[in-house]
Amino acid sequence: MNRIVLGGAQLGLPYGILNGGETLSREEVARILDTAAGHGIDAIDTAIAYGQSESVIGETAQNRFKIISKLPPIPLDVSNVSQWVRTQVDASLSRLKCTSLDALLLHRSQDLTDAHGAELYAAINSLKVEKIIQRFGVSIYTPDELNGIIGTFDIDVVQAPLNVFDRRILGVIDQLTALNIEVHVRSVFLQGVLIAKPENRPQRFQPWSEHFARFDKWVNTSGMSAMACCLGFALQQPGIAKLVIGTTSATSLAEIMTSIPSTHLEVPAHLQSSIEQLIDPRSWSAA
Repeated sequence: MNRIVLGGAQLGLPYGILNGGETLSREEVARILDTAAGHGIDAIDTAIAYGQSESVIGETAQNRFKIISKLPPIPLDVSNVSQWVRTQVDASLSRLKCTSLDALLLHRSQDLTDAHGAELYAAINSLKVEKIIQRFGVSIYTPDELNGIIGTFDIDVVQAPLNVFDRRILGVIDQLTALNIEVHVRSVFLQGVLIAKPENRPQRFQPWSEHFARFDKWVNTSGMSAMACCLGFALQQPGIAKLVIGTTSATSLAEIMTSIPSTHLEVPAHLQSSIEQLIDPRSWSAA
């Protein structure tokens, strides 16, 4: 079973702190999907909020992949949540040119615990009963977002960030596994910052230059590439079912797939960080 899921954000909008503002051409997206299929990738993770991602996937995927998509946050002026959910999902399926989703995640997990939570959950369960979606889950930034969800709502998937700096999700892996909740992780390369050459890292990360220096030293000592080290770290964690990996070219995706190490890595504990300005991309735009 291939544990890599192709991230769909870059397929539909300029995504990531290292992106120069360019959107991928349809031709490059088609090459990326061909490369993904050729390497045994059988799933794509996308979202309604990812620009043209769903439409581009629908035009080029040729039903070769299982699709995971995400509902946007519920608008404040919605009066009928059930109808809104159905409208969003129907439009999503139309764009994707498919009849069902492998999983539907909430982009804003707190929607489950807010005022419309019960109605939202009922609407999503109806979609599961009708087999319009196979599984339901939440996309989170921090494990704290699971408070009030785990044990209250029956969910199948949790997607969270994980990389050598940000290991917060590992603290709840055992709990999620015990509940048969599948864990998908993203941001394995920290939006590419970890695998960029030191001189190409954005200036905003200068306050943590010593942290990056320790990371670079570990990579050099390992004898592997930074890409291989990041992939190896995530893949060797017990309880991690899938890695969502984004790319901006077929060439880079092929490099990723051939960089997956087969040996166990010893990853220094001191590389871990809880500094939100470093590990949480939501804080980067404010810096």
